[in-house]
Amino acid sequence: MLNIGLFDFGSGNLKSIIQILNNLPLNLNLYIINKNFNNLEKLNKIIIPGQGTPYTLIREFLNFDFIKIKNIFINIKILGICVGKQIFYKKSNELNTKCLNYLKGFVNSFNFKNKKIPNIGWNRIHIIKKHKLLNGIKSGDFFYFSHTFYIINKNYKFIYSISKYNIFYPSIFIKNNLFLVQFHPEKSFKKGYKIFYNFCIW
Repeated sequence: MLNIGLFDFGSGNLKSIIQILNNLPLNLNLYIINKNFNNLEKLNKIIIPGQGTPYTLIREFLNFDFIKIKNIFINIKILGICVGKQIFYKKSNELNTKCLNYLKGFVNSFNFKNKKIPNIGWNRIHIIKKHKLLNGIKSGDFFYFSHTFYIINKNYKFIYSISKYNIFYPSIFIKNNLFLVQFHPEKSFKKGYKIFYNFCIW
């Protein structure tokens, strides 16, 4: 039996994620993690949804048992979506936020004169390395993006796909227990469903 925790920060497409998880052909229990949740130790996996700002998510983490969460984050498998990806880096230029500093690199903002910002809509991912978490996903597949900020990370060893919005940026990052995606799989129909399925059986 899988015990999956989904962080509730008051935003982040929780209903869409819950619906997808409940429809997966897997035997799983889904727990909503809020300030009153005190069974982190029973969880096998955690999903951090992706709306808001790194500042907001870090502030919300401080309302939880932050030390316990940081210790669990080292070992438990995590799916971080959009902002839920960005918080694992050292800092974000959004409100000059200090993030969790699990990964080298930082979060920068798009700054284009000839492109609409934020980047909202369907965009391709270009897979540069294979991983079992990407089973059923092909290079060139479309996913739904909604973001103003992107990761600057020169450690290419853990970048598994890139996308382009005037510039190339990492769209999938996998390292140890972290599966971090810049797009929103909960809005990406069949391909997004496959991302959640692969994460759950990982």
